[in-house]
Amino acid sequence: MIDVSLVQGERGATRWSHPVSFQVPRGTAHVIRTRSALSAPLFRLCLGFSEPVSGQVVVDGREPWRLGRADIRALRRDIGSALEPDGLVANLTLRMNLIVPLIYATGLQFEDALDRSEKMLSVMHLTMWADLRPAALPAEVRQTAALARALAPRPSMLMLDNPLPSVDARETRRLFSLCKMQVETMLIATHRNDGILHEFADATSVWDDDGFRMAA
Repeated sequence: MIDVSLVQGERGATRWSHPVSFQVPRGTAHVIRTRSALSAPLFRLCLGFSEPVSGQVVVDGREPWRLGRADIRALRRDIGSALEPDGLVANLTLRMNLIVPLIYATGLQFEDALDRSEKMLSVMHLTMWADLRPAALPAEVRQTAALARALAPRPSMLMLDNPLPSVDARETRRLFSLCKMQVETMLIATHRNDGILHEFADATSVWDDDGFRMAA
């Protein structure tokens, strides 16, 4: 589903000290322990926001940066992403932060988008916060909301950069159990030694100044 081969950073940005290669087969979850300076450009490359300076990034059989506007939008519709920072729209309520992307990304009518959003808010335990804007929400609620927004379109793949760092262990385990049930393929970067994420991973790796390597 994801094939990163001998990539050494984004064109026009700082090159990574070592080329990176790894694969995420369809139906698996891969967790990378790294830092934001490395994970952020990796996800931009996977989502087609930038071009690799060398090597190749292939997502679902396509090189994202080479795709035209319609094709890259179609690819991103199949990917639920939650990147740092949470990306919630400041002047929209939490409810509308789920509804608006559903309408524009999937073409749902408002009533259908509202119904799906209400169900997602409920299962994510966010209903009590639904009428508030992001600035009024605690950090753990914003992070959960970003995950809810990524799941709402029912994607086939999730790309998550340092998800849920402020959420307690019990709730994190519950939320990732939901992810595992709903999405077949996941690429997750964590910026700490996160044992809970590793419970849900089929493969784990470490990425630091010494390079990218599979974890023991």
